[in-house]
Amino acid sequence: MTNPLNLDLRARAELLTYLVASHFVARQATGEWLSADHVVESTKIWLAANGGGADVLQRVLLASRAREIAERMELISPLSFGPGEVTALFCENLRLDFRSPVARDAYQHCLTELTNTRWY
Repeated sequence: MTNPLNLDLRARAELLTYLVASHFVARQATGEWLSADHVVESTKIWLAANGGGADVLQRVLLASRAREIAERMELISPLSFGPGEVTALFCENLRLDFRSPVARDAYQHCLTELTNTRWY
């Protein structure tokens, strides 16, 4: 059974935030951003965990923006992305933990990015 294409603006912002957060975890662990293969895998994980459906174009557009947003956020506030803050982005089940100020900030950046570019 296939999922319908059902990502509204907030769901797209949450997926984008998940990808940005995944970039931060990779950067913290390895010193490098996620590879394209890992971004694709992270997208699939989020879609499966959240019952979301997105077409290829939607997935590619979100995935391609994630690293750009992560890089900008790191430049704006490098101290916000220390080991404790990055690991606090996720709960035990690898879902975003919106109790974390960094996760909320990343979500707001992603939501703003989507609305400013009128990609909703």
